[in-house]
Amino acid sequence: MLKKKAINRFLLTTIIFFIIFIIYNLKLVPDNKKEEKVSNTRETVYTLNDDNYISKAEVYVGKVFTLEDIIKEKLEIMTEENNKNALLPSYFNPILPENTRVLDVVVEDSIVKVYFSEELNSISEEQSEKMIEAIVYTITDDNILGIEIYVDGKLLKYVPHSKKELPTILTKDYGINKTYDVIATKDINKTITAYYVNYQDNYYEVPVTKYVNDSREKIEIIFDNLSSSVLGLPFISLFDNIKLINYKITENSIIINFNREISKDELNLLSDSIFNNYDVKKIIILDNNQKKYEKTKKNIEN
Repeated sequence: MLKKKAINRFLLTTIIFFIIFIIYNLKLVPDNKKEEKVSNTRETVYTLNDDNYISKAEVYVGKVFTLEDIIKEKLEIMTEENNKNALLPSYFNPILPENTRVLDVVVEDSIVKVYFSEELNSISEEQSEKMIEAIVYTITDDNILGIEIYVDGKLLKYVPHSKKELPTILTKDYGINKTYDVIATKDINKTITAYYVNYQDNYYEVPVTKYVNDSREKIEIIFDNLSSSVLGLPFISLFDNIKLINYKITENSIIINFNREISKDELNLLSDSIFNNYDVKKIIILDNNQKKYEKTKKNIEN
């Protein structure tokens, strides 16, 4: 009898421990409904620098966030008089107006809908288009292809304080830090070139969208832009004593042959510029026909 009770007690204890084990492990199963990012991740935002250009900055997000929360966090960092502004490097300034709130972020496939409070429209006329550029470039990436902006529940159809119409879905085709050097309405070529500016011995990237009357291939225009200080200060020309020998564009890659080896900084500017203009997955860099570098869209260095 005592033996039977001992066996029953052992079985009961075993069952209880087994149930506890199952419950504990169920709690460890990740929720796959929303993609989550690991803590202390480095994120990219585009906001005003001290030279009044929309520039690329890196910030650290120190919590676990869903993709929607990451987007909201970055926009809050870019909002004036926000305690999260301290996360921006000293050369950068918030662009969204004070008291602007991100009411909701909805991700649908590759499109993001962002719902702002009415304070977004209090942006100054001078900075209104720069603000749109900053929002678009901050949110879009290889996976997020477009964004819809809503203010006070309504789709934003015009640049604030202007009659300039906005597309329903904003993409990087909208441009950033736009300059115009056109004298004719045809043969207009739009290129996005990534430049560096130097602030206290730190290099920061500034993409510039240029509209020119130039029928050449975009890669040639990009190289000319990078190898000359056509925009003047504060932009830095790194491509000194370098010649573009030839290039080949295929469906998935671009092969570029230079007369000398390019540096890491030059490679980053060239890669970002090309990926902003061409829908290719890979760039191959040659030095006098000898392969030196290969960059894919996934591993562009920041």
